[in-house]
Amino acid sequence: MAKKKASRGEFNMAAEIRTLLTKDPSLSGRQVVDGLKSKFPGQRINENSCSVAFSTARRQLGIVSSRKKSVRRRKPGRNGQAASSISLTALQAARKLIAEVGGAEVAVAAIRQVDSLQIR
Repeated sequence: MAKKKASRGEFNMAAEIRTLLTKDPSLSGRQVVDGLKSKFPGQRINENSCSVAFSTARRQLGIVSSRKKSVRRRKPGRNGQAASSISLTALQAARKLIAEVGGAEVAVAAIRQVDSLQIR
């Protein structure tokens, strides 16, 4: 496996960003880019790559504060009508169907089969 250019003494942007952040963890992304440009004036620095390496280095060094993710619960009836908006006649018809076929699972299976056959 070939050695990377950085191990041969050339510019390694990620390592330089880590050294800057260990010296001063309160630096912003723009300040890091400006610091790299002033320290290595002849080097072409891609600002997008630098910002990605900056955020990765902050995470690796434990500088970034962890944000607690909020759990959002889905509301019932998200795919159309809400469960409470079913009419009383539809509920009565469903009750009669369950009574005739012998159970809720059988009734649901029958409804799905009818729906797949498109018999209406």
